Amino acid sequence: MRLASRLLFARTTGGRAPHCPGPLGLRSMGTTATFLRARFACTDAEVIRVGGKLPPDIDPALAGDVVNTLQSRFLLSEEELRKLALGSPVPMWLGSSYEANIEPSLASLQSRLSLSEAELRKLVIRAPVVICRSVETMIEPSLKALQERLTLSDAELKKLVLGLPAVLGFSYETNLGPKLNYLQSTFRLSPDIMKSHVLTCPALLAYSLDQRYRPRIALASSLGVVAARAQRDEMLFPAGKHTDAQFMAWLRRREKLALSANEWASLCALPITEREAAVRKGRGTM
Repeated sequence: MRLASRLLFARTTGGRAPHCPGPLGLRSMGTTATFLRARFACTDAEVIRVGGKLPPDIDPALAGDVVNTLQSRFLLSEEELRKLALGSPVPMWLGSSYEANIEPSLASLQSRLSLSEAELRKLVIRAPVVICRSVETMIEPSLKALQERLTLSDAELKKLVLGLPAVLGFSYETNLGPKLNYLQSTFRLSPDIMKSHVLTCPALLAYSLDQRYRPRIALASSLGVVAARAQRDEMLFPAGKHTDAQFMAWLRRREKLALSANEWASLCALPITEREAAVRKGRGTM
């Protein structure tokens, strides 16, 4: 394995900040810009966006080998391959060695979750993080903690991951753990019910705690929509799954303040994080 590849992979798995183009923009991105244009027909804007997350001079031969190997193994179309490269949050895998870095991580994940090749392909496409993070040091610790927290069997963990591939990129300590604790406490759910809800709708783990769950539930409370214990499950799914318009329509049918149509329209026009405060200040401020 080349020293440059080792250093690049260490940077990827260590979470250090990637290279960003300086004032010279495209001219400072060297072979990286050349490779992205040639292999993926990237526009200048795409080169700056994607290339800015990579070192300025990746090895075109190494990157080409990784791209071609992934395409051949997972039977990726050119469009799927382009989305994989351009859509990755941190496309550092373009500069890694497939044999030394990517293949071992994929093999580890495939073994851990007993994945078929088709199932692994699904995860690679929908969660590119699996090819740019170390499974052992960055993915497995959160999977293990999540499995223990919800007392999931290996089969149930696999079902959850296939239902929400993005969960492979979530930290248990800063994301999944606090979210589960909040939901279970707020809705007074037993461990078994919490587990059942997550397995039924894995997407519940994808929604933001601070930008969705907390402000929506606070707004519901300010409008007098405080579900009795027997009804708490009814509020959980709208608070998570519903779009903003759907959630506000759900609240409108249940709110206890009898707001006028104009007051409700003014409330809906505010950012979700400001609505509770507006309600508590009184109708006259909306």
